[in-house]
Amino acid sequence: MKPLTKSRLCELFNYDPMVGNLMRRVSKANQPSGSLAGSVNARGHINVQVDGRLYAAHRVVFLMVHGWLPKEIDHINRDKTDNRIANLRPATSSQNKGNIGLLASNRSGYRGVSFNQRSQKWHAQIKINGKQTYLGRFDLPQDAAIVYNKAAITHFGQFAYLNEVCHVES
Repeated sequence: MKPLTKSRLCELFNYDPMVGNLMRRVSKANQPSGSLAGSVNARGHINVQVDGRLYAAHRVVFLMVHGWLPKEIDHINRDKTDNRIANLRPATSSQNKGNIGLLASNRSGYRGVSFNQRSQKWHAQIKINGKQTYLGRFDLPQDAAIVYNKAAITHFGQFAYLNEVCHVES
């Protein structure tokens, strides 16, 4: 299997940096030249086919524009279908995970915050380089969210996804 190259991608696609779309330069099966390339996969990213193999469109775009591929690419605005080059940045695995929004299973409404039945307190925790770090327990979920935010800024910097906290006085 040949490695993916900028020159091969430029033969196959045109890229619109204002919108983030890849357009076919070459007709393929039922996809004529000039048509939008790719489809959304189960994880919400756009995939495109190159020489019989599927690739994430954001990786194709990054390689076409920059001529190299980082190990991971972060979507700054967390929209997995927004492949404008201004929305893509190289990231470590930890940084990329630092920019993930709330999971569907989240019950607190805050990232890194959960209620512990045993202690009857809100716990704050953060995962850094694959390791869970306990940040403390609190009476109010907002207090736990604030502590999470501080840790996220410290560890993820510009990649930190922060909780929007409206502190309620008790």
